[in-house]
Amino acid sequence: MSSILSDMEKTQISHLEQVEPVQISPEHHDYLMMRHGTIELDPLPSADPKDPLNWPQWKKNYEIILIAFGTFSSTFMSAGLAPAYAAMAEEYGVSLATASYYTSAKLAVYGVLPLFWVPLMNTYGRRPFLLLGTLACVALNIGGGFAKTYGQQMALRVLVAAFMSTVTAAGSSVVGDLAFSHERGTKNGWWSLGYVIGTPSGPFFTGFIQYHVGTKWIFFVFAIMNFFQFVFFIFSTETVYVRSDPYYKSNGVMKMLGLRKYATKNFSWKDFFRPLKQAANFNVTISVIAASVTFAYANISLIVEMPQVMVSYFNLNAQQLSLQYISIMVGSVIGEASGFLSDWWMKLSIKRRNGKRVIYDRLWLSYFGYFLVIIGLIIWGVYLFKAKIDHWNIKPLIGAAIAAVGNNVVATVITTFAIDNVPEKAADVGLYINCVRSLFGFIGPFYFPIMFDNLNLAGSSGLMCGLVLIFGGFATALAHVIGLRRKI
Repeated sequence: MSSILSDMEKTQISHLEQVEPVQISPEHHDYLMMRHGTIELDPLPSADPKDPLNWPQWKKNYEIILIAFGTFSSTFMSAGLAPAYAAMAEEYGVSLATASYYTSAKLAVYGVLPLFWVPLMNTYGRRPFLLLGTLACVALNIGGGFAKTYGQQMALRVLVAAFMSTVTAAGSSVVGDLAFSHERGTKNGWWSLGYVIGTPSGPFFTGFIQYHVGTKWIFFVFAIMNFFQFVFFIFSTETVYVRSDPYYKSNGVMKMLGLRKYATKNFSWKDFFRPLKQAANFNVTISVIAASVTFAYANISLIVEMPQVMVSYFNLNAQQLSLQYISIMVGSVIGEASGFLSDWWMKLSIKRRNGKRVIYDRLWLSYFGYFLVIIGLIIWGVYLFKAKIDHWNIKPLIGAAIAAVGNNVVATVITTFAIDNVPEKAADVGLYINCVRSLFGFIGPFYFPIMFDNLNLAGSSGLMCGLVLIFGGFATALAHVIGLRRKI
């Protein structure tokens, strides 16, 4: 599950070549030279040691690693229930497809709640929300181990997602607080990889837990992970800092809760809906459609349907099922190379155009990603359709790995293209894409079982490939052609 926000930040300012010198006081100049060895920094830090940009490198890395572990945990816990679907379906008296809604419900929350958390954290500080979120998840996950009904468990899963979304919402913002423009790509790579790897890693590890000690301990392991997050966040430091006015108000209840309010930061209810304004941008909307369709069919369908298909076909136990997710893990890691390839391709294109940068050139790489998704889904569906009952073979997993590579390529390239259109609204674009993509992924498990039952695996994979081709490949080509005619 490639992070849209992470891809956004990795590419947001990767094309800045130089920083114009600015006029600063001699004292400010001397401090920056002593601390950083240069004044050509973007953004330019203040002369205040409390400015997060002036923190020691180890302290910055500590904060970013915490976010990386948090984003890993969020997707780890969302997909980590997959090996327990069968046991939970039997315990709660529901179908296997209904049990899979535990994962899809979390996706819906992860898509919507960041729109709520980000404006609040930007205004009142991030650390209190991160502490509250992780501590609440400790209690909620412990409660999950003792839930007696499907409804109780669903309520707990939704609440866990609501509080976990504080950390998924904070990733790009924390890196923006701590890193200079020339290092944000690397720093965001830490937590973006955690977000991507968490999806297949969850069911991989929890399969062993389910097989040896049962479902209850999956929730207890989740609670232990959240507890460690909470302890580590206790030793963290608030990263929100306003250089134009570093003084903030904090008294009464706000002080007790660790909240702060900067005089220069005015909260508005409109901030909750501002990212959705990007829907008016044609290129951004095309990117949202392409990213959402690819994510749903090259990631969610594989993750959620793996237990229902592989268990019924090959009679796998929870531990054996967990091993199937290695294919998606490998594909996701390989797909992360698309960020480097995307930047390399743009440099080559700029050179070929004699120094002219055309953002539409980046889209050429996305077609390679769509191709891999289509090929991977065909291999996955056709070979599962041809598989003999109780005769496991690796061919469908090879298809899953190829589709995972393509999904990451498309996500990185198409998100970068969206940011290139409105770089000054990068955060809003990222939240908009993440919201729509997650919500589209949320509805998938509701119709996936019906689709597979009526069209079989081969027919379903063909339908998904057609949707990726039309709403991904063709839609991208439309934006590509229109853009090149307008720009060149």
